[in-house]
Amino acid sequence: MEESILLEILKEMQKKYQCMAEIERITREVGEFLSRNDQTSVQMLLGMRQDEMDKADVIDRNIKCLISVMSTEEALKVEKWLRGQDNCETDGQISEKVNEKGKSIKQILKRTIEIDKYISTRLADTHSFYN
Repeated sequence: MEESILLEILKEMQKKYQCMAEIERITREVGEFLSRNDQTSVQMLLGMRQDEMDKADVIDRNIKCLISVMSTEEALKVEKWLRGQDNCETDGQISEKVNEKGKSIKQILKRTIEIDKYISTRLADTHSFYN
């Protein structure tokens, strides 16, 4: 497997991790401002969160583009690493880092969804996206 492509994927994953961490932080702040009934700040934060989500989407497209030049077998391996799957076979140090970064992104996403679920349920009750 081409290490230079894996390294580029790892760089993109680091950018995605930073976006996801920012999305988590903003989501927490949304909850805080909602509890204070500060709708102006909530709207501003939701806009900021959407900007970060858009950045994460661009990063995902970049990663897909990098994967598209790989063989099918290599692409399937890399996609498992990106998802941070446990017990998947890695090909070396860079692939291990890709897998670990995938696990970290998965954890941030899980925490962010839990926060968002709490906020949504509190605001919309039975009309929540999560019901």
